[in-house]
Amino acid sequence: MTSSDDGAPLRAFLIHGLAGGRPFYFSGGLDVLARKLNAQGVSASVHPQGSFLRPYGEVGAIAGLALAAAGKGGRVVLIGHSMGADAAIKVAVRLEASRVAVPLVVCFDPTSFRLLFGPPPVPKNVARALCFYQKISPLGRGILKAASGFRGVLVQERVTTIHSAVDDDPALHARVLAEVKALRAMG
Repeated sequence: MTSSDDGAPLRAFLIHGLAGGRPFYFSGGLDVLARKLNAQGVSASVHPQGSFLRPYGEVGAIAGLALAAAGKGGRVVLIGHSMGADAAIKVAVRLEASRVAVPLVVCFDPTSFRLLFGPPPVPKNVARALCFYQKISPLGRGILKAASGFRGVLVQERVTTIHSAVDDDPALHARVLAEVKALRAMG
């Protein structure tokens, strides 16, 4: 597995859920988190996962951006909410095909409807995957599964925040910022 040096800069890709961004601002907590990451010196950008007509339609484009960042020596962090969480794992799968290591994936309440939506198993190129899921509201409610050969750390944590607000939770933002800070300290 190719990996950027531990001292390489981090490049974070945050991915909105299905109704993310304008005009609905669903997954708007990711915009706030991206600003917090940028303030800490981590290059972070927010992306749509697709659209109502093309769910997960932007996964290839995001994977291309992440692959380019890794090719320039960056370490890739993937963060998503709802279908954006699913998309984050789908991007990691594409990066695995190019032998790019992913030190951290964070999923805010991925989807659980496996017939049409949902994350694939966490691929073996991911070193650490965090899944914050809830069982209060009917959306989301997904947990992650590890792919065959996965040797990283997979943390599943049930939270008491509803699906539409889990990405806004300041305590969870603090957890993500601490995870990223630890990654930066390793480099």
